[in-house]
Amino acid sequence: MTAKDKTTLTTEAKDLFTDASGIEATAAKLAEAIAVEDDALGTLDAELKRRKAALDQQKTQLADLMISAGVDSLKLANGLTPSVCLRRKFFKTQGITDEQLHQWLRAEGLGSIIKETVHFGTLQSAMKAREEAEGDIPGEIFNVKDERTIRLNGKSKFLVRRTTAEPAGDSQ
Repeated sequence: MTAKDKTTLTTEAKDLFTDASGIEATAAKLAEAIAVEDDALGTLDAELKRRKAALDQQKTQLADLMISAGVDSLKLANGLTPSVCLRRKFFKTQGITDEQLHQWLRAEGLGSIIKETVHFGTLQSAMKAREEAEGDIPGEIFNVKDERTIRLNGKSKFLVRRTTAEPAGDSQ
């Protein structure tokens, strides 16, 4: 390739990026695609949050129903086996700063879980292990919230049977 060819290519490339109508048309298409996709993701996020909240509410209702009936577990005819369990979550007490939390974690030998921020799941498992080993979680650092929930055994087999079963009304 000659120097003249290189100059011609460079000039053509500059023209592509300085041609306002070409840039604007491409930018408009990309900006529209970004806006539409961003909106779609926002809608999906909202739907996911709504569905998770509804699922949590259904689990709580089932747990309450089972507790009021005096049972911890049921083996149902459809193959599902719900059992009541308690899920414990640990949160910083209001007014406790990250630095206070980090100081306490370090003093208790849990400094290895500290990163730029403490991952929620890591904090949950570390506090659960500490509570099991030592029996205490300081109330001035943490709020402890117990939530009733359901562990559902047999779900995979149930879903396979459900998707492979012949739809109602199709038998002859």
